[in-house]
Amino acid sequence: MQIKTNTEIELVGRGSVILRPNDHIASGGEGSVYGLSDTVIKLYHDPQKVLGSGLQDKIKLLSGLQHPYIVAPKNLVFGSKGQFLGFYMEKADGHPLSQVFTNDFYLKYGFGDKDASVLVHRMREVFEFGHAHGATLVDPNELNWNVVHKKSKSPEPRVFDVDSWAIGKWKPTVIMPSIRDWHSKGFSQSTDWFSWGIITFQIYTGIHPYKGTLDGFKMGDLTGRMKANASVFSKGIRLNRAVRDFSVIPKNLLSWYESTFQKGERVKAPSPLDNNTVSPKTAKVLKTVTVGVGDLLVFQKLLTVANDPVVKVFSCGVALLSSGLLVEIFKNRKIGQVTSVEAEVVKVTGGYLVADYRNKVVVFEYIQETSFEKFELSFPYSLTRFLSYQNRMFAVTENGLTEVTVNMFAKPLLSAGNTWGVVVNSTKWWNGVGVQDMMGATYVISPFGEGTCAHVRVPELDNLKVVNAKSGHRFIVLSCVAKDGSYRKVELSFDSSYKTYKLSEKITDTAELNVAILPKGVCATIETDSELFITVPTNGTGKHLSDKNISTDMVLFNLGDMVVYIQNGDVWSLRMK
Repeated sequence: MQIKTNTEIELVGRGSVILRPNDHIASGGEGSVYGLSDTVIKLYHDPQKVLGSGLQDKIKLLSGLQHPYIVAPKNLVFGSKGQFLGFYMEKADGHPLSQVFTNDFYLKYGFGDKDASVLVHRMREVFEFGHAHGATLVDPNELNWNVVHKKSKSPEPRVFDVDSWAIGKWKPTVIMPSIRDWHSKGFSQSTDWFSWGIITFQIYTGIHPYKGTLDGFKMGDLTGRMKANASVFSKGIRLNRAVRDFSVIPKNLLSWYESTFQKGERVKAPSPLDNNTVSPKTAKVLKTVTVGVGDLLVFQKLLTVANDPVVKVFSCGVALLSSGLLVEIFKNRKIGQVTSVEAEVVKVTGGYLVADYRNKVVVFEYIQETSFEKFELSFPYSLTRFLSYQNRMFAVTENGLTEVTVNMFAKPLLSAGNTWGVVVNSTKWWNGVGVQDMMGATYVISPFGEGTCAHVRVPELDNLKVVNAKSGHRFIVLSCVAKDGSYRKVELSFDSSYKTYKLSEKITDTAELNVAILPKGVCATIETDSELFITVPTNGTGKHLSDKNISTDMVLFNLGDMVVYIQNGDVWSLRMK
């Protein structure tokens, strides 16, 4: 069912609560999901249908799977008249696992090879625990996992959608094709370990083990490759430099991956912590494609800081270092310090406005640009998060999206600008853009122009799971996962009023969005080694620049109307001569 008015429901073991339409998080498949504080509630669209399958008994059985990494059902949910509606569970905090696959995540959050092995080991614990309690995970695809990661702690997985597990008399139903063992009939612990291998291999390398370019197979023919055991270990495989070196995988696990994906063997996976010896460099299968040299590009180093790599560049000309230091790029001056990699910085009159999280609390600070004097600023609304778009700052409050402005008096003061209504719980925020699930209908929310914000219905996104997005001048690019497990890059080019859009979509190997969107409407994109794509989405023009120095491990940003990138912790500019 879907909540359209304030509705009283009963959480068995917890008591009655009032569920509001604004508590909606997402809809799809069999039901809708709602959030109350630290609790998530799943209500089935057709409770009577699932009731006939004995789901109540299954949920009670699954509630016994108590493990710190498993977000299992806590208990049942009933309506005010005693009718069965669904179940509730704890909220699964953390980053979506598909984000952890990306180089952007590794760079931004300081996620390293040791973190990868710890996470992979702990995910292995989940499978062992489930199997020991008579459960088969069936469809543990990357959309059913979150990762809790902080620099001070080792990463922890959180697996949810546990009600789809097979246990007792309840048999397996569906599985995402991208993690299916096409050589096995039915589902078992063996097929679970194959699926575990698919998703954990991507944690180490960033790529699905049956992707990359291989002669004899079309781009995106994932099922064909899997049925033919034509993995990334095949002779002649071609992978971009953005794919992380296979030598980071512990030797025992790398051997298991190759035997499983390339040779069709099916045995339980070893733990990456059982043998800490990493593979020799000769195990690297990474190959790059050189297209040739075309238009001459100029690469200029702008900033390097010894033993403190840059992890993020703000369009106002400030870089964030791994240590949390903020540095003006052109003047190489340290202007401040933040505690969260999620911090945002924009240029305002006489200085910078910094938004940061301190102990999960949002803090705003003004930094004077000459003296670097700092002023902590109060904001008159309760807010949950913030984001920036170009050189504008926004706060997400219970009322929606509010623009934050600085007024200069004797001391700087914050004030609230325009506010646009947004259903906060059902909206996920990315780089300058929000994606809202309104009872299964998808909208994009994007600031544009001066003091304006668009709220646009995009039905083409309804059957896709958005895992990353970036917004710029009349342009939004999104990385999505389709139901078959393929990754899709979706581009939306808008008219000047954001009333209409043109959409393009294509299959990609990974969830990476390596694009710089300049305020003047020009985009620079790197998708393959040796090629830079320069496009103007609003008029459809563009060109390819071929240069052997271009590589997919160059992480693009914009610094005003300048294209810059981070590589090996340094900031470089990129321009045509």
